[in-house]
Amino acid sequence: MKIAVIGSGVWGASCAYHLNRVGVDVELYDMWGPGNSRSGSGGASRIIRLAYGDDKIYTQLTNNSFRFWEDLSKDSERKLYDECGMLWLVSQDDSSYIKKSKKHIESVGQSIEQLSKKDAQKKYPIINFDDINEIYYEKKAGALMASRCCKNIVRKFKEEGGKVLLGEVKIDEKNLENKNSISFNGKNIEADKYVIACGPWNRKLLPKMLGEVTFISRQEVYYFGVPNDSVTKYNSDSMPCWLDLNSDNPSYYGIPFHLNKGFKISYDERSTPFDPDTSDRIPIPELVKRTKKYLYNRFPHLKNHPISETRVCQYENSFDGNFIINYHEENDNVIVLSGSSGHGFKLGPGLGELVKDILINDKDIPKEFDIGRLDNDNSSSQYYNAQIKYNKKKRLFN
Repeated sequence: MKIAVIGSGVWGASCAYHLNRVGVDVELYDMWGPGNSRSGSGGASRIIRLAYGDDKIYTQLTNNSFRFWEDLSKDSERKLYDECGMLWLVSQDDSSYIKKSKKHIESVGQSIEQLSKKDAQKKYPIINFDDINEIYYEKKAGALMASRCCKNIVRKFKEEGGKVLLGEVKIDEKNLENKNSISFNGKNIEADKYVIACGPWNRKLLPKMLGEVTFISRQEVYYFGVPNDSVTKYNSDSMPCWLDLNSDNPSYYGIPFHLNKGFKISYDERSTPFDPDTSDRIPIPELVKRTKKYLYNRFPHLKNHPISETRVCQYENSFDGNFIINYHEENDNVIVLSGSSGHGFKLGPGLGELVKDILINDKDIPKEFDIGRLDNDNSSSQYYNAQIKYNKKKRLFN
């Protein structure tokens, strides 16, 4: 069997890697290469954690990815995975998201434990816990060095005989049943099966399938300088990754000082449309101001410390926050992976193995990822803190 994988982000690269390992002839295609600065999988780092409310499937896929990331990091010249833990700050009255997560985390042999505010203040003195109601620590969690990870998956894929081709792929979706409908640099891609995993470009390549059920939003990422006399308080030896759950504002999250870039902070908010080809990747002053206000309150010793680096990335969202894995209705030899929704990086290896089993071992696509669910307006992922109705988002982003 020959399979063409379109897109060398973490999903496409992981699919290519796992398929190649079971003897499939795999070609991996990308416009700019793995981990490039415009890709959904690019950038310095991502959080890996198991807490997903009642969405058990994401906990399982992430847990299935840990060994892969650990082995890949050991095999790399540079560190790819820093298991520094994850701190959950609950500043809302309802902590059900974490409580629902706990049973699923424990079901895969891991743990998440509640900390008293007194103990948390003693252990993490750089954090202001005044308005925090509950605090939880997830041990099996940490930070992945994103671009490095993508490049190293593709490196392993190539070392084991996989082929990588850089250039432009085009898809004639209206004639997808025709074997000449997928081309690379103007020439047809000949394969038995095709995996489409192009992140924010998916809906441009496949507008009929994805144009009404996905949207692209922009997210800003900031790295702040830390005090010269206390750098160690802000690195992963002293500070875990963290996320502030709340209901009134965007959920801010961050990664301790890493890669000499700074103390990372970003937010989860899917309200600003983004075009991966034409939109500028420059921070918006109002959002910078908002982030500083939050950061200087939560980490008061960082007040007046400057931003040392910024990044604008994009989320490829489905309208309910869950992934989309489906064969295209015009061609059942084309499987599409979409809706990574800003949280798909960490579990990429587990998802790649799942797709391998779907294509090679006839495993069923999980019902949570079936595109048909989006016909039901009540469908929603626990991952979204603020659940926005499907039709509202449809009007906003189309």
